[in-house]
Amino acid sequence: MRASLFLILVAACFAALTPTAGAAVHGPPPGKVFHSGLGGYGAGAVGEFARQSGKHPAVYQYFVSWKSGTRDLNFIRGLLANTRRAGSRTALAVTTNGTGLSPAAIARGEGDRFLVALNRILAEHREPTYLRLLSEMNNGANSYSAYDLRGHARGPAFSTAQFKRAWRRAVLVLRGGDVVALDARLARLGMPRVDTQSATLPQPPVSFQWVPLSYGNPEIARNHPRHWWPGSAYVDWVGTTWYSPFLAVGAFKSFYSYRLWRRKPFVFAEYGVWGAESPRFISLFFSFVKSHRRVRMVSYYQSGLLKPQFRLSTHPRSRAALRRRLRSSRFVG
Repeated sequence: MRASLFLILVAACFAALTPTAGAAVHGPPPGKVFHSGLGGYGAGAVGEFARQSGKHPAVYQYFVSWKSGTRDLNFIRGLLANTRRAGSRTALAVTTNGTGLSPAAIARGEGDRFLVALNRILAEHREPTYLRLLSEMNNGANSYSAYDLRGHARGPAFSTAQFKRAWRRAVLVLRGGDVVALDARLARLGMPRVDTQSATLPQPPVSFQWVPLSYGNPEIARNHPRHWWPGSAYVDWVGTTWYSPFLAVGAFKSFYSYRLWRRKPFVFAEYGVWGAESPRFISLFFSFVKSHRRVRMVSYYQSGLLKPQFRLSTHPRSRAALRRRLRSSRFVG
């Protein structure tokens, strides 16, 4: 009897420690915030960011393209391997810029080859991975946005309705599971079955981050983030991006507390100094994080190609301010 009870307790402990497949937050311990960063793709990128920021990142982020070529998929495998060797988790910001793939095409299943391949890659990786799909979807600078920078609609294939359909399809396929059940769920959403010959897709430990701009670019009523909300069942984290030229806190407070997503854990998927030095921004940003307890991850942005206007090494005063803030035990490295 005692041996059976012991085995049950051991199993329960392992269950608590093992990442749950499918929908999950995979967040930091209670009261903590994951320190994350973005900047560079090489094998030493994580270590260099740790040296610049003063703390090893719990999560490291990369931009990747929605492409299914062998070279593209092997590139993603390499990024995952680099981050694992560095002792961090991975976040992938997936974009269709430059691919010609519209949200309507994704909803029709034309992006399934990439989704099925990524599902298997993440299952092989086996470690919690954060996916930021079609980020800043209400930014007219992105080709998948419903509106261009003048506020003109890009057409039915890029509508907010099609974006929500594309997002839901992507989440369902990437979460995986029994394909018959998956096809039935897609059918109820008015979408075709998943393009795969497999009876089952793996269920990797993946977490989805929905990250619009806080008000939209351009700032017009129909570009407000609420029009892009795909529903709570398809989102694990809610977040936005924040840079030093924009010091007005009100927009971020309003977005943070919006009724549709005010119970979700919050991520600043990008924050940082853009252009001129701004220790003031660092202070303002970390004061916001301190007073808004749902913020559970912050990712410093140096740009994928380490452009000088974003790089920490070109902002020594701001970097020093950042390093002081990250000394707090609240930020998990």
